[in-house]
Amino acid sequence: MRIVRWFEDWVVVLSFVVIVVVTFVNVLARYLFQASLAFSEEITINLLVVMTMMGAVVGIRLGAHLGFTYLVENAQGGTRRVLIVVGAALMIVFLAVLLIWGGEMLVHQAARGRATPSLGIPQWLFTLSIPLAGLLGIVRTVQSARTALTEDTSAEAVTERLAREAAPVVDDLEIGGRR
Repeated sequence: MRIVRWFEDWVVVLSFVVIVVVTFVNVLARYLFQASLAFSEEITINLLVVMTMMGAVVGIRLGAHLGFTYLVENAQGGTRRVLIVVGAALMIVFLAVLLIWGGEMLVHQAARGRATPSLGIPQWLFTLSIPLAGLLGIVRTVQSARTALTEDTSAEAVTERLAREAAPVVDDLEIGGRR
């Protein structure tokens, strides 16, 4: 799962970097040369969709989405379990819709040879983020629900887990030491 985590993070980061660079260059081009880059809107909108979809998956993984945490954290025993399972089931249904309908849209775009207007990039490359986010979101939702059922999910525990996950991992080899 480390590779999947790396992939999720880097798709979001690279999408954001490209959006920022293309938008900045387009602003410079408009003000310095009074000419806009024709492809800038196309690439930023498509990458914004990619970044949003994969960012949602990262949010599920990190437990960063809004939810009725007050109810779950204050519920006891069986009620807590039911709330977690029902919440996860509803998320899985929504993500399955993204997976299925996004997959259908992807197949139709690929079959028709639909491309972006300015750059001619196959549209399905951008649309792939929708069913992929649905699939990865389902996996992350199941992981999240399993964690919530077996571990402490209080705000303090989640904050501590997020801090551990966000902290860079440096081993002895990176600082010149030996194992």
